Amino acid sequence: MNIEDFVRKDIHNLEPYKPITSNWDIKLDANESPYDVPDQIKEEIWAEVKKNMFARYYDPTSEKLREALAAYTGAEKEQIIVGNGADEMISTLLLAFGGPGREVIIPTPTFPVYKTFAVISGARPVEIPLKKPKGMDEIWEPDYEGIKARFSKTDPQILVICYPNNPTGNYFSDDKVIELIEGFNGIVVIDEAYYEFGGRSFVPLINKYKNLAVIRTFSKAFCLAGLRIGYMVANEDIIEEIYKVKLPYNVSLFSQIAGQVMLKYTHFMEEVKENIIRNREYLYNALKSIGGLTPYPSEGNFILVRFSKGRDEVYNGLRGKRISIRKLEGEALKDCLRISVGSREDMDRMILEMKRILEGIE
Repeated sequence: MNIEDFVRKDIHNLEPYKPITSNWDIKLDANESPYDVPDQIKEEIWAEVKKNMFARYYDPTSEKLREALAAYTGAEKEQIIVGNGADEMISTLLLAFGGPGREVIIPTPTFPVYKTFAVISGARPVEIPLKKPKGMDEIWEPDYEGIKARFSKTDPQILVICYPNNPTGNYFSDDKVIELIEGFNGIVVIDEAYYEFGGRSFVPLINKYKNLAVIRTFSKAFCLAGLRIGYMVANEDIIEEIYKVKLPYNVSLFSQIAGQVMLKYTHFMEEVKENIIRNREYLYNALKSIGGLTPYPSEGNFILVRFSKGRDEVYNGLRGKRISIRKLEGEALKDCLRISVGSREDMDRMILEMKRILEGIE
């Protein structure tokens, strides 16, 4: 008996997402926050959690968290749905609006799970390469005309845009993206996982564009990656369809309460954000001072770096020093590494070791 004979062919051909283990002295590979939630806030979360019966399922609609998110985003709570991480929001949207015979248009390189979830839904992913910058003063731009050329006037489609884009770090033109939304016969998904670090958002436009859905997370600026809390903001018609495919009781008691409490302490998130932005500038300037590297400006909590030589030597050499950064795949990124913004101490150690490695291969 061969199990492969029973697997869907499109699933069998998928490459699984490969997260990096946490067993490192310095971990700059997953765009996590280098700052933990303060003990005072943790204690408040736990005090609220203990008031509830663990034996009972918790609110399947995350109503109190949606109310808090409505105040934070400016949307109505009926326009918000909460999931077990932003990944689940992407997955459920593609399950609801994707499917056999439909296309998911993805400007790439970008977050690889968009393609994975498209295939799982039965849809066909269509990757449109970004225009590659020639120097550090240029940015990665979508091929807007190439995307429009894929638009169908009859068949519903999905367009997924990461904003700012992971791993390139930059925003795309708001005006150009709005042109895409207005001309698209389907759902446009804007992934704003890194929203807090750049401040630009399409959430204010969800009432104007009924085909627009915005996805965000608590994993980055709110420092809750381990609790898996994501949410989607869209018009009520989209939200209603998402509820039909969303798993019941998908967000735990602990996660819902943690999200509610964290939204009471947005000043902590603002402090984290400002520290990361300062450290991002520090890392960018440090990388720019090293010969043979091209760091790209970023609006996220990471920086993409292109190497004229020694990309693999740097990656493997840092791993040998128990320092983990992200090695990227694909033709467009074959000479690139992505480095998460960490503490000054961790980044200084990483830069020091990187310089030593590069000096050794000159």
